[in-house]
Amino acid sequence: MSETENRIIREIAGLGVYDYAFIKSDQVVFTDVFRRLCEENSCGMYNKSWACPPAVGTVEACKGKCLAFENAFVFTSVSELEDVYDVEEWLKFRVIHEAMTEKVVGVFRREFENVLPLSTEGCTVCKTCAYPDKPCRFPDRMFPAVEGYGIAVTQLAKAGGLSYNNGPGTLTYFSAIFF
Repeated sequence: MSETENRIIREIAGLGVYDYAFIKSDQVVFTDVFRRLCEENSCGMYNKSWACPPAVGTVEACKGKCLAFENAFVFTSVSELEDVYDVEEWLKFRVIHEAMTEKVVGVFRREFENVLPLSTEGCTVCKTCAYPDKPCRFPDRMFPAVEGYGIAVTQLAKAGGLSYNNGPGTLTYFSAIFF
């Protein structure tokens, strides 16, 4: 591991990162399958946010943005659920994951001039997104969705040697930072 990577690992200790991996950007698998789910509005965010399709561009354009960077840092948070069917509980842990992601992104921005952070299911910064009428109010805090970029999260986990499923009663969220 490089000196920079070691410094990053020391800085993110205690932020709530469950597992992580440094990988090469060309290990990331892109697919149109997830974009079709977006277009079917399966999560309710399609065409409603700067962080989601179609605002982020085509899968091919997103792939180009990611592959413009040599490396990626993939990381997870894992939460134990009291009730795996309680969507409100999932959302609560998603907010925690997004706050952690913002802190990890801050560490990378101190190390690298240009980074591309991706996270979960669209942005949570503003109660109402300015999309499509006005520019994003907080572009430095807006992290597009990993799957909205066409990235296969199961393959992303595999590339980094990370667990996609961390056992019954758990919820695992993924983020990635290209640098």
